[in-house]
Amino acid sequence: MFKRTIPTASAMLAGILVLLGTLIPVRPLSDIRFVLIRWAVLLSAFALLLASINLLRVHLGRLRDGKHKIGSLLIILSFLASLGLVLWQGAGGEWPQYFLHYVLVPGEAALLALTGLTLLLAGIRAMQTRRNVGTLLFVGLTILFLFATIPYIYPPLLQTILQLLNTLAMSGTRGLAIGVALGITLTGLRVILGTDRPHSDE
Repeated sequence: MFKRTIPTASAMLAGILVLLGTLIPVRPLSDIRFVLIRWAVLLSAFALLLASINLLRVHLGRLRDGKHKIGSLLIILSFLASLGLVLWQGAGGEWPQYFLHYVLVPGEAALLALTGLTLLLAGIRAMQTRRNVGTLLFVGLTILFLFATIPYIYPPLLQTILQLLNTLAMSGTRGLAIGVALGITLTGLRVILGTDRPHSDE
């Protein structure tokens, strides 16, 4: 009974206090909200620490077993180097910022480019199996978006089409963001009302 009741009641109480402290920013509600959020940040940091330890454990095991040696070794060295630099200079230090701007950001850009090419290859492969209007539209829009990301001066008509497609893409992105926000809100309300109990055995 206590394994279900106490965690559920604690989660409901914390959620209600944080919600009230956000909607009614008066003391002591705002102070309680600030303390609870700081506790949540500490728990998140502890969860990140456990995830990092698990990452090292998994890849050390792969090195020991002889599976994916090069990849596991690179991941371990990258993790230790990043951790050492942040502990040495802090997150705003010169070397951590250097690696952020000249290693992580270009890596993310390369992954984004690979995502576009992967979508294009997936569309071409889909055209080999079934050729319909949806597949042709998917491949055509993917090619147009790839062209839109290239820094080049296009004819006025093509620029207008690309701007229209970019507007549609931004509208879809905002719709997804609104959907994610609504989902988070509903999940929070279900936890506050005790409908969902991810912290208990149920």
